[in-house]
Amino acid sequence: MATRIKQTEFQAEAQVEPAAKPALRLVRPDDPYAELERPAPGVANRGVHPHVLVALVGFYAMMVASFWTFFARDAYAASVLVMVTLFMVIYFSLIVGGILLADSPVPGERQRSFGEFLNGTVEILALTISGREATMQIFLLPAAMMTLAAIIGVIARLS
Repeated sequence: MATRIKQTEFQAEAQVEPAAKPALRLVRPDDPYAELERPAPGVANRGVHPHVLVALVGFYAMMVASFWTFFARDAYAASVLVMVTLFMVIYFSLIVGGILLADSPVPGERQRSFGEFLNGTVEILALTISGREATMQIFLLPAAMMTLAAIIGVIARLS
């Protein structure tokens, strides 16, 4: 005995006109991460300048480059350096992800120039500090690590 499908169960529904799409959309409406975007008015004038973060990544990249320059002598050392480089990429991917999930400027808000950032203030957890002080705090450890990696590499190469 065969079961027959009734034609009324599969009637075509009314056609719905698609909504007009905006010219540019940064976040899809069905994006599960859309609610994580947090526009914060004024953050472009009180946060860390993006050039400081790019320079921070540059310091670490120069440190890894000095490792490759001075220590990649054989296959074993190169395999260790591949792992070090992989961990650095993972580390900075997490930092970039944190930056993307942090407070972002409201669209259309003007980002202050680097000079205005250095002469201005930066809000931290409990108080405000100068842009120069924030830059020094951000750069001190990576610059020291980069310099020491180069010095240790030169000593190891010469010995």
